[in-house]
Amino acid sequence: MKNVIKITVVMLALVSFVSCKNETKNDKNTSNSDTVTMAELSFEDENVGKQFQHYIHLKTALVNSDMDEAKSGANMLLENSEDAALNELLSKISEASDIEEQRTLFSDVTEKMTAIVDASISSGEVYQQFCPMAFNNEGGYWLSTEEEIRNPYFGDRMLKCGKVTETIK
Repeated sequence: MKNVIKITVVMLALVSFVSCKNETKNDKNTSNSDTVTMAELSFEDENVGKQFQHYIHLKTALVNSDMDEAKSGANMLLENSEDAALNELLSKISEASDIEEQRTLFSDVTEKMTAIVDASISSGEVYQQFCPMAFNNEGGYWLSTEEEIRNPYFGDRMLKCGKVTETIK
């Protein structure tokens, strides 16, 4: 029985590693190049550019597991958004007392922002990324200005878990 348990644990660890391996060789803990790449992006609506910049701020805060900075990013995005449903989500992030709650709400923010970005991008690329293990293996998406994976749902626990699923141009 002990051997069965050991084998099961090893297999789960292996599946976890394989499903979340990242092809990128870069080992930086945070992604500062999101800000550099923002200059290469443009949107038909200037306000969408501001919104996306604040979205990236929020994402980076979650990657860094910084709950207070996530609240700040959510508030900045809230100030630049007129979408009632998006604003409700952002208000909840700024009021959350738990980073896991912020991460769950961020998934819904990403859904809204993906539609906004897709409708307004005029040049550059935004990468839609996906972690299959987020939310009890249901998976979760986020947006990035670079292909390198920096997972906002797990932070440094599984920083590189994920893959690019679409390039929005």
